[in-house]
Amino acid sequence: MEKTYASRPLATDNTAFIYRLFGATEGRSNDAFHFGEHPEAPVVCSGNQAKLTLGFEPEALPRSEKIEVLRGINALHVDLTGLKPPPGFDDNFGVSLHQRFVQTLAAGGVRVVGKDEVARIPGQPILNLYFSFTDRDQDCEYAYSVFASLSQDILLARDLRIKVPAGVWSYSTGSAAQDHIGNEEDAILRIGEAFLRDHRQVNGR
Repeated sequence: MEKTYASRPLATDNTAFIYRLFGATEGRSNDAFHFGEHPEAPVVCSGNQAKLTLGFEPEALPRSEKIEVLRGINALHVDLTGLKPPPGFDDNFGVSLHQRFVQTLAAGGVRVVGKDEVARIPGQPILNLYFSFTDRDQDCEYAYSVFASLSQDILLARDLRIKVPAGVWSYSTGSAAQDHIGNEEDAILRIGEAFLRDHRQVNGR
């Protein structure tokens, strides 16, 4: 019996993606590496169990670009409603800003979901935002700063049994930033714009 094959080049030069693609495919298709296939099969404890289970050695993978952590994210949790209003803003500061922030992300294809729903999303991506400002007084000049960190659940390459939430993306700005234009609201909204800019680079939007 003759077999015919067709081939085409991959439309990417992302080495980490190629390793994951072929490694994961091999792991799924090779039944010889599946533990517990037979009910009488002995339990095997092995130092290279991750390699046998996945079909590739996690430690051998080249490190991905940091921005790759945003690939595939189409929803996350963020809550700005509790932000303390800076001088000159009313008590509705956090609530109204949260609505604008949600609209900014939605326009870029990223939904904002509640805590209950994000718990059901792979990786549980949560964007934590920290906003601080100095008091207006005679002793110091007023200033403000914003820092945001996206956390996701990750597995350690050296031990896949260990899963922890970790910060994988961050951005900061504020009144002292050289490229900052506008007020406190503008600085906070720039977090969403920066997130979407990096998100588009790996998700093709």
